[in-house]
Amino acid sequence: MAVAKNEKILEVKNLRTSFFTDEGEVKAVDGVDFSIEKGKTIGIVGESGSGKSITSLSIMRLLQEPAGKVVGGEIIFKGENLLDKSKKQMMQIRGNNVSMIFQEPMTSLNPTLTCGEQIAESIRIHQKLGRKNAWVKAIDMLRLVGIPSPEKRAKQYPFELSGGMRQRVMIAIALACNPELLIADEPTTALDVTIQAQILDLMKKLQEELGTSLMLITHDLGVVAEMCDKVAVMYCGKVVEYADVKTIFTDPKHPYTVGLLNSVPKHDQDVEGDLAVIHGSVPSPFALPQGCRFAPRCPHAKAICLTDLPDLETAEDGDQVRCWMYTDKWENQEEVAASHE
Repeated sequence: MAVAKNEKILEVKNLRTSFFTDEGEVKAVDGVDFSIEKGKTIGIVGESGSGKSITSLSIMRLLQEPAGKVVGGEIIFKGENLLDKSKKQMMQIRGNNVSMIFQEPMTSLNPTLTCGEQIAESIRIHQKLGRKNAWVKAIDMLRLVGIPSPEKRAKQYPFELSGGMRQRVMIAIALACNPELLIADEPTTALDVTIQAQILDLMKKLQEELGTSLMLITHDLGVVAEMCDKVAVMYCGKVVEYADVKTIFTDPKHPYTVGLLNSVPKHDQDVEGDLAVIHGSVPSPFALPQGCRFAPRCPHAKAICLTDLPDLETAEDGDQVRCWMYTDKWENQEEVAASHE
């Protein structure tokens, strides 16, 4: 089914993913909602442990069951719920309609196969090409992602390439079958600044040429500002703010979003001055706060924040925020000092 421009290619509705351990259930993703339009980019941001990567693995149906399992919600891709698909159907969708670039290419690429073979394998499986034609296209993909001497590099193993080259190979594999949705999980974390910029420029260029929708998971707000149209800020398995990228940077509403932005060093900042920090730490998934999960670290917390979990409400400007400050219940509440332990 074709997707028209401005139509949502992916809708995540009330997604809930849990891990079942000897110590109990961990609600890694707890009621997440967002959507992506054709050709657009959404950024998923938040501290480590906020549920960003688990959200992506849930969409790809790559969780290691039965320990990790999607326990509720819907993942609507082009009008169909991916959670209703069989394993065989998902194998046809993964790498073909939806692809993923993983954080560390050295552990994601097969060390026993050449780079060309790994790209060609995906092409043979999904596009039903013969070995010769698949190999030719694999070389074309290496050329497309900016790898010099692609004929030579195609015959090399991952360990023979630099980190930047390996990441380009990962992108080549992900794009080999012209997916309509590309999920990139921290695609530039392990790379130096120069290579980061090259990879981001490459992804932006390929997205414009191929019309691919992009879900970008990152902790780098500079990358978000450069690449994204929409931003979902996650904390403890929940989206706490969801808005267009301009609103997030010019008028952030949730105290956690404000804290993330303030913690980014500014170019005109006094080098001897202290960096702004978000006090405290992310709570244990086995002992989440009863009310707002950010309340123990929030400088604006009031009594209701410690007892009741707010819903994701829509503010006057259309920004969605999960905070009691933007509801009628905020008034006349007693202030409570955050513990900041």
